[in-house]
Amino acid sequence: MPKKWNEDRALVDSVAMNLFEMLPLFPKGIVHMDEIVRAHQMPFSHIQILVMLAGENLSIGQISQRLGIAKPNITPLVDVMRDSGLVERVRSQTDRRIVHVRLLEAGKEKLEAIRSDIAEQVAAWKGGLSRSEIKELNNAMASIIRIAGSING
Repeated sequence: MPKKWNEDRALVDSVAMNLFEMLPLFPKGIVHMDEIVRAHQMPFSHIQILVMLAGENLSIGQISQRLGIAKPNITPLVDVMRDSGLVERVRSQTDRRIVHVRLLEAGKEKLEAIRSDIAEQVAAWKGGLSRSEIKELNNAMASIIRIAGSING
């Protein structure tokens, strides 16, 4: 019987090291999220929630799980976003204890503005990367998103 991937210590250590080395690249090296946060006057956690809601309505529990933040701490975040007209809370029709969060039109517009600002940052990247290197990076990120979704999904 073949060895499971997570029993291969060298592979586990290699993945962990790559993740470790990527950490400082994201806040400043790839996308300057501090500029996005400042430009949109919105905490990073709110941006994360908007991005998660772009593809689907999620329950407070699902948002909590995906962000790794306790449910009682998610509720005030969602309430601020609701008060700003970005999202709405909707009780489940099948289980009234479950509250779903849905992106409103203003939330979709804010999300598109954030995407546009990120696209401007990407277009301004320096470093002389070739078209093929950018495609390689894009494909790698798409793979990471797909695989990470199955890990945490």
